[in-house]
Amino acid sequence: MISRCASWILAAAAIGLLAPAAAVAGSLQVDPIRLDINAGRRTATVRVTNQEQVPVAIRAYALTWTQVDGEDRYEETPAVIVSPPIFTIPAGATQLVRVGLRNRSGDPRAYRLMIEEVPQASPAGGIQVALRLNLPLFVSIAPGTAAELGWSAARGADGRWTVEAHNRGRNFVRVEPAAAKAATGVEFDANFNLGVVLPGSRRRWVVGNEPAIADRARFSSIQQGAGRADAQPAVRRD
Repeated sequence: MISRCASWILAAAAIGLLAPAAAVAGSLQVDPIRLDINAGRRTATVRVTNQEQVPVAIRAYALTWTQVDGEDRYEETPAVIVSPPIFTIPAGATQLVRVGLRNRSGDPRAYRLMIEEVPQASPAGGIQVALRLNLPLFVSIAPGTAAELGWSAARGADGRWTVEAHNRGRNFVRVEPAAAKAATGVEFDANFNLGVVLPGSRRRWVVGNEPAIADRARFSSIQQGAGRADAQPAVRRD
């Protein structure tokens, strides 16, 4: 289903591969999966639905979201008000969670809203898995396009190649595999999660010692853009 509503379901069978003990898994649904706050919308609301047959205790809180050295970084913050921060959802019921800012300056910022299940004691003495949902929260930042990204590629001392996207715009850009392939020449798997590049930030992905190259000329050009004009194109050996 193509929508901004998604479910995260962790199957007990998968836990059984890791340990012989019994497992209890949960199922939550959230809608929407991206939150926006701006001059026209001072607060955001997310619906959390318990799809289980038993009540589920939930904790909700926000973290700052930045990108440092090409990686996502999250840190605790008091800047975001989450209400309610702790609650219990009856079986099959839905809880509204509202999110706002303590300081309404409207400065562009990115956060993550964490919605996590509070583990309960298991009467069977088995393993209980707590779910954690990680939702993006953008303050005065709009969606951008792939044209706002600049790309480079480099090979590290360990022989592995990395590709890096630099967001030169003021919007966040969600990177899709097809757009990344067109920009870099690298064949990304359709299931490869490239995520988001924040405004003015860089995001880096390791593509291995011998990445699959669909467009060698394009890949060579972004090596040069990274100051590696002497680098040899990566080769894929089938």
